[in-house]
Amino acid sequence: MRILSLFDCNLNNVREVLHDVKSQGFDAVQISPLQNTKDDNSHEWWMLYQPINFEIGNRIGSIDDLKRLCDEASRQHLYVIADVVVNHLAATDYKFSLEPNERCDKDLLYSRDCWKEKRNITNWDNRYEVTHYCMGLPGLNPNNKIVQEKVINMLNRYIEYGISGFRFDAAKSIALPEEGCDFFTNVTFGLKRWLPIIYGEVLFSDKDLIQKYAKYMKVLTNSDAYDNSDIIKFVENKDSYLSSELSFTKHVPIWEINEWYNNICEYYPNTLYYARNYSYDWNSWRSDLVHNANLRLVRKK
Repeated sequence: MRILSLFDCNLNNVREVLHDVKSQGFDAVQISPLQNTKDDNSHEWWMLYQPINFEIGNRIGSIDDLKRLCDEASRQHLYVIADVVVNHLAATDYKFSLEPNERCDKDLLYSRDCWKEKRNITNWDNRYEVTHYCMGLPGLNPNNKIVQEKVINMLNRYIEYGISGFRFDAAKSIALPEEGCDFFTNVTFGLKRWLPIIYGEVLFSDKDLIQKYAKYMKVLTNSDAYDNSDIIKFVENKDSYLSSELSFTKHVPIWEINEWYNNICEYYPNTLYYARNYSYDWNSWRSDLVHNANLRLVRKK
């Protein structure tokens, strides 16, 4: 599957380019999170990753916008994949706060069992820290049944509106069944119908961890795996381009990004192309090289 991530794009703008997306050889378009955010007026990209609940609708689109997008995607024979934030909710406005924002879902806000330990991850090689501590925002306890129920209800509403798949943000921080957490098994079995694609973000990880996550979903990663069909390889994403801590592709010219994409399409059947929405080269996904890369046959390594 060839996926185009139209990050932070208004849903109506996404709908207008779906014909071109299909013509470029993409199979699916990924949209940014649509959950309610703590600041309705902020246009910072990271605000979409500070939701206050599991309700759908924010500055990039409403439920009606989503339905229209999915209807048009169906006519174009494209899948629409929703990026969902299930690992954490928004913090208060105090710097470095791990306290949930006062606008967060009240069913979760006052229940201590719904939250992770109020400590930040300091060692990303320590699985206990990664799955039990926070990423700079109030972490949700994925083993909690109230949390799971909220997530399942949201995903099923997405499916009702026409969504064909999900990207789980920060999936690496959600423990696996073999680590004592039943989140992924309960959530995926709780969906009202089978979906063509579900994947979780698991970056900077070894092959063993990738293989463990691949039992439950495709894995969006910059790492390799034993089986290339288990993973979704990408050339850059919001963190490698926009993050204040990473942003290691910020000064990489777009022609080089397109070459990288061409190379991964040669060996990986599932790929993601991130469209740089904040610069003059947003339309780089329309290039002939990207089109030809999407249509090429995958070699075996």
